[in-house]
Amino acid sequence: MIAIPGEKLGVIEAFEPRGDFIIKDGNIYATRLSEVKIDKKQKIIEIKPLRKGFVSVGDIVVGRVDYIQRPFAFVTIVSALNEDLAADMKGMIYVDPDYEYTPVIEGSIVRAKVIGTSAGTLMLSVDEPGLGVLESYCNYCGGPLVVRGRNSARCIWCGRVLRLRLAPDFKSKALPHRVILE
Repeated sequence: MIAIPGEKLGVIEAFEPRGDFIIKDGNIYATRLSEVKIDKKQKIIEIKPLRKGFVSVGDIVVGRVDYIQRPFAFVTIVSALNEDLAADMKGMIYVDPDYEYTPVIEGSIVRAKVIGTSAGTLMLSVDEPGLGVLESYCNYCGGPLVVRGRNSARCIWCGRVLRLRLAPDFKSKALPHRVILE
């Protein structure tokens, strides 16, 4: 089993933990992305950090926005600190319902900062300089987006303008033409 930082693994009364962990209020928590082995007969939890892709609060990660269900955008994290992860991890970006636009859209590739954990899921933010959408396509027609302004992009196929939190190195994908299948 793979555990993410902050994930509850058991209680100290039931298991003897070994490896990289913390105990808070009698609960055993993983401190890093770890492989966990539970021996129920001997009542031991062995927690071994994975060599690559350690993720902790403050790290910069790259992931794909799978879907948005206000007030959260759900992200599959594939890279941390420019290293591939041993297993895909899940994260959430808070999308303020009172904000005038959604900073990310479904299918976007984003660079985000880990700001905490909640219920075994990494909490992410794109609100700092250098963070935001790295690559995206129009959520209406699927066309490539090009930078229009500081935090807006325009679809080259349908002309729709989207307000997004763009990273400084946003990749514009200008395809030569639109293919229409009949």
